Amino acid sequence: MSISDLIASEADAAERNPDAPIKPGSKVTRGHQRAKTLQVRLNVEEFDALTHLAEQRGLPVSTLARDLLLSHLAGSDDSAKSLIARIRAELDDLATRVA
Repeated sequence: MSISDLIASEADAAERNPDAPIKPGSKVTRGHQRAKTLQVRLNVEEFDALTHLAEQRGLPVSTLARDLLLSHLAGSDDSAKSLIARIRAELDDLATRVA
């Protein structure tokens, strides 16, 4: 099997099962052109809570922090996009409580 065939096969498998769990060692990215970095200081308890929530959701800590920050910022916007972001964040939170 050529590398092109293998890539096509993996892509097809991923498209057929978009809700498959993320494999260990995978890097989750959103594909955005993010160019700025924000450094935030947390105490041990805050960082542990954020890390625990990220692990429950199968996300890197920075991805979860960005999602939480962006969903909060979107909360002041009444557009459909912000509504979807808030619903997504609330569903993610609900999923962690139910699981």
